[in-house]
Amino acid sequence: MVFFWAMLILIGMVVADFFVPMLPSATLVTAAAGLVFGNPLLIGVLLVGAAVASWLGEFLGYRLFRTLRTGLARRSPRAVRGLVTGTVAKLETLLQRTISDHPYRTTMVARFLPAGRTALAWAAAGTAKPPYARMAALGGVLWAVYSVSLGLVIAWIAGPGLQSLVGSVVTMAAVGLFLGWLARRWQRTHPDLPVADTGLTAVAALPALSSTDDTPDDASGTAARAA
Repeated sequence: MVFFWAMLILIGMVVADFFVPMLPSATLVTAAAGLVFGNPLLIGVLLVGAAVASWLGEFLGYRLFRTLRTGLARRSPRAVRGLVTGTVAKLETLLQRTISDHPYRTTMVARFLPAGRTALAWAAAGTAKPPYARMAALGGVLWAVYSVSLGLVIAWIAGPGLQSLVGSVVTMAAVGLFLGWLARRWQRTHPDLPVADTGLTAVAALPALSSTDDTPDDASGTAARAA
């Protein structure tokens, strides 16, 4: 019964994390994995619950964003554009292009960046018919496998219980700092990209820059259109 209520709280946290990215849903899943270490059934339930909750939060958020953008566009063609200006607008344009060209690759990058899935859903809501249900499913499964596996590894090293709980919190904090450093590094090494304080730059930049399909002329044309 305790595990049942704990799973309900965890699912609620993971869903709410889409709308309030500051919530430590990843830390909660990682810590929970350490607490159920050694019980394959509970580990499986945790894995499935985390993946489904992640998918549900992203899909609900995407549908909300799409409804919002459609409603604003019907009232005024400039309403959506008025919500974002300057650097954020340029980033949104770049992100929408990467979603159209490489939806699943973009999802894999966005899901592990701070507020990345929220930024991805907002941009995808302004893109013509992206395969968002499958994108969200891929992101949810990858994120759940990563979070649960990390918790199990920490519990295997530190032992289940309080030690794994503390280890999970410290590890997830370190991962967050590393991702922030990685995003800033991308900004420094690619000064031609717009600079922002969130992980949106890295979400947009990594899939586009890793593509081998674009020629130099195509890349310059894309930069001109984004500007």
